[in-house]
Amino acid sequence: MKILKGMIFLILLISHFSHASFQLETMTVILDSEEPRKIFNVKNTGSEPILLSTKVSDLDKQHEIAKNIIITPPITRIEPDQSQNINFILKDGIEFDDEQILKASFQGIGVAKVNSTKMPIRQDIAMLIIPKGLTIEREPWKNLEVKQVNNQLILKNNGKQVIRMAPAFSSLPSNNGYSIGQFYIRPQEEIKVDVKEKLTEIKISPLSRYGFKLAGDIKMKVNN
Repeated sequence: MKILKGMIFLILLISHFSHASFQLETMTVILDSEEPRKIFNVKNTGSEPILLSTKVSDLDKQHEIAKNIIITPPITRIEPDQSQNINFILKDGIEFDDEQILKASFQGIGVAKVNSTKMPIRQDIAMLIIPKGLTIEREPWKNLEVKQVNNQLILKNNGKQVIRMAPAFSSLPSNNGYSIGQFYIRPQEEIKVDVKEKLTEIKISPLSRYGFKLAGDIKMKVNN
């Protein structure tokens, strides 16, 4: 009887929560500096209206880019089964030599009924800003330089495009696992990883422009 009462209480408790559910157009916002704005669609897939808030954040303090992005509308109400276009606009006069990467955050809160609790749902995805005149390469990881200095492996992106890759990679032929600690390498960025062996090759897992794993891993030579 106690178990049954507990289950009934749990069902009643859940029924008092208003859940937000929404679907993003893609898993990456790509803003081309050649265009006046990026229009990004968000759909309310739930049964209740939601309040959607959108913001852009820098991934670290050394690259303060988010302040140059205007979002309209930053907060909006979306009815069930309806969509809303979110505009990402690069401020006038802002130019970049290389591609930039940031974080775009979308948070939906259900418009709660009386005596119910709001349950926010948040989705964080990458945002890329393409500089004017940049030709997008299909295989940007070809610009990745890998070298070993003593017990450190150094990975440097010599290109002008962000390299998206899984953090984990393995050494060859030993197949030991290591990590760069993030899902990207910025243009001209160097990442140093402590290793416990002399490497000749590494195997990485490149990601697509939209953050999806590509078919097949890539072997890269290590310069010593």
